[in-house]
Amino acid sequence: MPIKQNFIYNSILTLSQYIIAIIVFPYVSRVLGVNNIGIVGFIDNTINYFSLFALMGINLVGVREVAKSKFDDQELSLTYSKLLYLTGVLTTIVLCIYIVVILTVPQFKDYKTLFYIGVAKLISLSFVIEWFYRGVEKFKYIAVRGCVVKLLYVLLVFFLVIEKEDYIIYFILTVLMFVVNTVINILYARKWVRFSFACCWKINSLLKQVLVLGVYSILTSMYTTFNVMYLGLVSTTTQVGYYFTALKIYTIILGLFSAFTGVVMPRMSSLLAQNNRSEFDRIINISFNILVTFCVPIVIVSILIAPQIIELLSGTGYKGAILPMQIIMPLVLVVGVSQILVHQVLIPMRLDKIVLHASIIGCFTGLLFNVLFVEIYGSIGTAFVLVSSELLVTLYYVYKICQSKIVQIPWKLFLCNFLGAVPYLIVYYFCAELFYSFWTMLVSFLFASAVLFFVIQILFLKNEIILNLFHIKIINK
Repeated sequence: MPIKQNFIYNSILTLSQYIIAIIVFPYVSRVLGVNNIGIVGFIDNTINYFSLFALMGINLVGVREVAKSKFDDQELSLTYSKLLYLTGVLTTIVLCIYIVVILTVPQFKDYKTLFYIGVAKLISLSFVIEWFYRGVEKFKYIAVRGCVVKLLYVLLVFFLVIEKEDYIIYFILTVLMFVVNTVINILYARKWVRFSFACCWKINSLLKQVLVLGVYSILTSMYTTFNVMYLGLVSTTTQVGYYFTALKIYTIILGLFSAFTGVVMPRMSSLLAQNNRSEFDRIINISFNILVTFCVPIVIVSILIAPQIIELLSGTGYKGAILPMQIIMPLVLVVGVSQILVHQVLIPMRLDKIVLHASIIGCFTGLLFNVLFVEIYGSIGTAFVLVSSELLVTLYYVYKICQSKIVQIPWKLFLCNFLGAVPYLIVYYFCAELFYSFWTMLVSFLFASAVLFFVIQILFLKNEIILNLFHIKIINK
């Protein structure tokens, strides 16, 4: 299936995920309150952190290896069996550690009922085998399944979560969504592959790859997932609620571009296997163009109207999330660059050591800054830790890419779009001065920004992505 169709299906899934978040999160934020949202966020991110150890690098290695073997049914079943067996071994070890931690750490014992419920999510995250479907490029199936399950989840949340004490029900519903996805995935995979223990002991080659990229994932988590857990340990659930809210909005905005990189990675692995370097380079250039075209204005606009976004999505009582959100938002661009370099260049080229070295830099930065800033500054300190770590990691990737001349980074494209972002500041100033009403100011600024975006991209930058997207006839004039 062409990349364009895969991107559409993956975008549908990602958009549904974040549209649902936009629908559900404002509702549960208002119903549950910042403290209970903080509790759920603390527990959920702790489970996600343990899940990283259970999966190690299986998600990344799985996509790459399945993409390589998808044309041979026997080889595909062999790869699938090895990866699933390895997942089972790692998950069993992590589950034992998880139970011990729940029983011994005081902050975890306070919410042990929810942590026990979270066991189901931990197992589901391990065996959801999304790597298989991405590797064989079954994005249509992923999109349809994901949308149906999420729609049922939304309906249940609105029917069952109706008062502040229903945060346990909300968490159970969230866990059930992952369980249902996993069960459907495992059953449907039988259409292409069969699991067999016969060859599972031959996992040495996979184990090394999984451990290298697993260490990368775990080290990366020290400044991403671990942040929320650490904030919950040294600060209050209210501070966790502020940070969780700011981070949620950032992930919603970053999500669409992540959909594109998720689609492209298996295709890039296939192109390199076929020695098709020209198509490989062409897709890299398109990726950078898409990133810079949309993310630069999104970052500027979202920083400017952060107070309005927070109030609109979360209601009153979340003013403490405004500054963390403004600090975090530049990461949409920074992490976007990182995703291109990692998922489209370094991993397909098997340059895993560069990825590992970068994650070590991010890990040490994250650990040091967490200790220095989080206990004192709470959610603001955690936001600063995240931005600092991600920025250093991305700069390292850029340095290694430029040093080895693997691909060309379009610096001129970045410069032009940064200069093109200046008018948004002027438009915001005039809207803020002219309109005092919340809705009038917000709608006016968003409308003016949308018009400005197309004027800059079409008339001044003559951006091929936008021109081709809308079949603008100015090309022929």
